[in-house]
Amino acid sequence: MNRSIHFNLIWRFLRRTFTGVVLLYVSTCLIWSDAPSARSVYYSLAGLWIPFLAACFWYERRRVVRPSRSVAFAEIVAFNIALTLFLGEYGLRLYGSWSGRSLLVADTIDAYKLAPGHDYGGGLRGNNLGYPGKDFVIDKRQGVRRLAVLGDSFAVGPAVAYADNFVTLLESRLPNIEVYNFGISSTGPREYQTALQEDVWPFQPDLVMVCIFVGNDITESLATPHGMSIRKHALYLFLKRAGQLIHERTRQPVLSIASAPDQFPRPALSEATFREVEAQRLAVCQTPLPRGMEKKWQQALSHLEQIVIDCENRRVPVGFVLIPDEFQVNAAVLTAALRDANLNREDVDLDLPQRRLRAFCAAREILCLDLLPFLEHVPDTYAVRDTHWNIRGNHLAAEKIAPWLIQYFNLARSW
Repeated sequence: MNRSIHFNLIWRFLRRTFTGVVLLYVSTCLIWSDAPSARSVYYSLAGLWIPFLAACFWYERRRVVRPSRSVAFAEIVAFNIALTLFLGEYGLRLYGSWSGRSLLVADTIDAYKLAPGHDYGGGLRGNNLGYPGKDFVIDKRQGVRRLAVLGDSFAVGPAVAYADNFVTLLESRLPNIEVYNFGISSTGPREYQTALQEDVWPFQPDLVMVCIFVGNDITESLATPHGMSIRKHALYLFLKRAGQLIHERTRQPVLSIASAPDQFPRPALSEATFREVEAQRLAVCQTPLPRGMEKKWQQALSHLEQIVIDCENRRVPVGFVLIPDEFQVNAAVLTAALRDANLNREDVDLDLPQRRLRAFCAAREILCLDLLPFLEHVPDTYAVRDTHWNIRGNHLAAEKIAPWLIQYFNLARSW
């Protein structure tokens, strides 16, 4: 056998090995995904594939057999697909490592934090830990107490300038108190607990305030894929999010910038997307609860319970602020959401999530402020098709939260 034939056989063996290993991996991720046995299945298939190729190599070497033109073409196509998937996945992973945090290729709590030092406009920047505002320091100033605020995008305040965010406003309304904003967009109770344990405690807060947005804190959380789930892979996340952006662009070809005078300029959601979001969020108020909702409630409450326990163990007071969804305070949004969800008004109890959370706090004698009664009588507190407060909503929230904190802790003398 001459050298060129021998080289072609080795190259064919290596190419087939690579193609099979990659495509078997992708197939296992797609079919078995989160199953505990997924990795074992993959190793078993890969373990069978390599001896099979070795047998083919031995046979072709002895008989000097060349694959047919159609088989060779199929092998090239399969190899190119495998190579594209491999380079796409690891290219995105390298980009994620280089960029530090990127929602395009990661779905972890760190990916949803702000980029340290990055200016997002309107006075918002990521601090040294990726949270909104000023850098956090360990040492406290004498006579100044520290409030740690946990929350989702409401705490980050994407629809208003940083100075008009209700968390920012609290510091100017609370005497001798500095406010550390630990807000992370797209998170919920599980991530609040993680942030508390990993980031909050080193800064020795005198009070922890947890902002619970009833619109999605109960029903949604960051994915926790296991095993060989396709959702763990950067290429899947990139394609999914790119598809969502393209879908939104087709609904709203020219992304409009809300022009309301009390709203920080940023693209509003398309009308269709906004209505879909609000219709989905109605599930938290639906009676009886939709299938699977009680499990979500129990998971959320267990994380909130752990937050309470952690604070009690460290003798740090904790308080909950309940933030309503727009459909709970805006009749027009509610009407559209009910129609899109194929529900009647009697199918939902708008106070249900707040009532359940208030009962949770009362049973544990925890400070709790429900903002629904204050917001439902005030028009135009949410940014246009944004799901977050506008300037009026943020200022109203700060006006209610600040005296509530001052009165409670003056009476309790907890500080």
